[in-house]
Amino acid sequence: MLDIREHLFAELHQKVFGFEIRVNQAGVLAGVRKAVEFATELGLKIEFFSQDGDRVEPGHCVFRGKGEAEKIVRAEEMMLGCLGKPSGVATAANRAVELAGERLKVVCGAWKKVAAEVRQELRQAIKLGGAGIRITEEPFVYLDKNYIRMLGGITPAVERAKMLPGRSVVVQLRGNGPAIEGEAKEAVEAGAGILMIDTGDEADLKRVIELAQRDGWRDRVKIAFAGGVTFDKIPRLANLGADIVDVGRAIIDAPLLDFRLDVTG
Repeated sequence: MLDIREHLFAELHQKVFGFEIRVNQAGVLAGVRKAVEFATELGLKIEFFSQDGDRVEPGHCVFRGKGEAEKIVRAEEMMLGCLGKPSGVATAANRAVELAGERLKVVCGAWKKVAAEVRQELRQAIKLGGAGIRITEEPFVYLDKNYIRMLGGITPAVERAKMLPGRSVVVQLRGNGPAIEGEAKEAVEAGAGILMIDTGDEADLKRVIELAQRDGWRDRVKIAFAGGVTFDKIPRLANLGADIVDVGRAIIDAPLLDFRLDVTG
């Protein structure tokens, strides 16, 4: 089969061109390490590259190199793909963190729902944007609705988890069965350290915080919120008093940050 590029570039064999990759939008850079790996595999001469986590503005050069025509064309196909999605995710994560302010911690656990091949890159992108990839950085046990159901309820599930020394227990609250306040009270009395209100209903968050203040355990239990959180909701959740917010699709489904590759001569 005829290789079109091989035909087009036949007379340019061994001629070297310079090229640059520039960003078309402001954002947070991610995926550079992978892009540099591809450039190395292609045999390109690398002259300059920015660092993962750098803030970039439209027109910024993030990579400069030299190579033969066919290699540069392949670089355009491969390297821009390494940068676009991770940088979009990092930029979205950073936006969420800025909206949250200093008191509200932003995490994104949605990376667990993407294909295994891209998880590591997206996890790194989330961290580069300043958000967490787990609800807490300390050792913990997360008891979601299915664990709780199979272990016989909130109290036996927490008691079982507490047998593991040195781990905080996180309980997902869905308002299934008893009201959300009843679930929260049971989880705290059993020894949970973090409550994850995973209903997407801000009224549930408000009720649990009011309960915590009224019953005197607000200072010893962290309260997290999740479920359809969009950027416009983040400041309001901070004002309501949440400690942690899980921003899922708004970060992981962020659009690509746009890059271009230009031959410079």
